[in-house]
Amino acid sequence: MKKAIMLLLAALCTAATTLAYGFQSGDLYYNTTSDTTVEVAYQSKSSDNYQGLTTATIPETVTYNGITYSVTSIGKSAFMRCYSLTSVTIPNSVTSIEYEAFELCSYLTSVTIPNSVTSIGDYAFNNC
Repeated sequence: MKKAIMLLLAALCTAATTLAYGFQSGDLYYNTTSDTTVEVAYQSKSSDNYQGLTTATIPETVTYNGITYSVTSIGKSAFMRCYSLTSVTIPNSVTSIEYEAFELCSYLTSVTIPNSVTSIGDYAFNNC
């Protein structure tokens, strides 16, 4: 029993230290949300998420391993603490901006949000 508990704890610790994204394309990181869609994902567990990124133009589609995905969401905390980010352009394919997506992006001064966005989560632009 003691050995099983130790193995479980080791597995949980390993899972807790993994990165928060599935793949990278260009400057951004993504998680698949279905067979055909992805969300922009949180990149780093460090204090400087997307370190050095000053502008972000989110594409309508990304291709990974021969599969083209539609970018439909900016995920939970995706750009949180991206301190250098000043400008973001969001494509018409995006329908949601999740909880805390741009929280603490203190230099963010320009965001283009298309009419396709039908939901914006709580604190999405908190402390911007």
